[in-house]
Amino acid sequence: MLETFRVDNMDTVFMVFLTIFSSIFGLFYYLVLKSLYGVKFPVIWPLFIIPPFIVVITVILDPGYVPFACLVNFPILLALMLIGGVVKAIRNKNSIWGFIAFIVAMPLIMITWPYGIILITAFVILREILTPSSKNTFYELQGVLPTSKIRSLAMGLVEVSGKTILIEPVLSAIKKVPCIGYLYKVDAINRDKNGKISYSNISKETVCNSFQINDGSGVITVSGDDLELIDLPESKYSYSAGDRRFQLFLLEENTKVLLIGKATNRNQEVFIEKDPSKDVFGVATYEHVEQWNLLRPLQQSFVKYLLILIACISVILTCEITVHENELLFSFKSLLEVFNLKESLPFQL
Repeated sequence: MLETFRVDNMDTVFMVFLTIFSSIFGLFYYLVLKSLYGVKFPVIWPLFIIPPFIVVITVILDPGYVPFACLVNFPILLALMLIGGVVKAIRNKNSIWGFIAFIVAMPLIMITWPYGIILITAFVILREILTPSSKNTFYELQGVLPTSKIRSLAMGLVEVSGKTILIEPVLSAIKKVPCIGYLYKVDAINRDKNGKISYSNISKETVCNSFQINDGSGVITVSGDDLELIDLPESKYSYSAGDRRFQLFLLEENTKVLLIGKATNRNQEVFIEKDPSKDVFGVATYEHVEQWNLLRPLQQSFVKYLLILIACISVILTCEITVHENELLFSFKSLLEVFNLKESLPFQL
């Protein structure tokens, strides 16, 4: 059966291209395993090495199976996505209908092979990139919500700004420093052959007690339950030891902060807690919020022009430009023609 996928004459340049191209599957494996299975990788470079390593081994054993060794990653990814979708749908009942829609659309997508597989993997990548984190949600909302005065606070989702007041301290994980709350992170330190250092998170702990905010017009109590501590200044007590980095971020008294949460009136007592509908409840230093608001327009412009540049490069790579009688003619090629897959593969696409 494998003979069906064997190519008699393999060009050396094409084998080199497939070897390099197969490393891209490492990104797809990483995104699928992280988003659907929740796998945490201490290092991710093996995912980029294994697919081209298999292709190289295939070159040594039988070069005719090189295209098969590269393209077999497509059905493996598809199987991982299907199984991962089932597992995630079982864990989270809210996603079951999305998974059913995915299964129904799958035959239609597969008819367009190989573009269907490309669309699926592109969808996974875009969803991973575009799905906002709680931190991004916090910063996006603060740009839209008006800052409310505590003395005239309305019930519901609110944004308040002021200085923190300690009610009951907690002791930090390092040095037992009294504070309102802290974020404690442990990272693994990775060094490549060139000595470049990278970090991968091993564990993270957030502890916060209830506290108060004073904005000059009044004082309000903030619940510490499920509060996310965003972009707090790193403590001087952070340190590294061996192949581990230990970071401590403190929320201390008399710090000017901006907080977003749900104002609630319960038993004639008004306080701020997590808003379950928006799934946002965070506090950041006012300094970091101002810095984000200053840099955000520049980031948006950069992303916009980057997308335009990528689109132009894509058009150039898939377009044949000719000049005929002082006229510039454009003709577009399909991916099959660009990579000459029809002549290289033993089966019809």
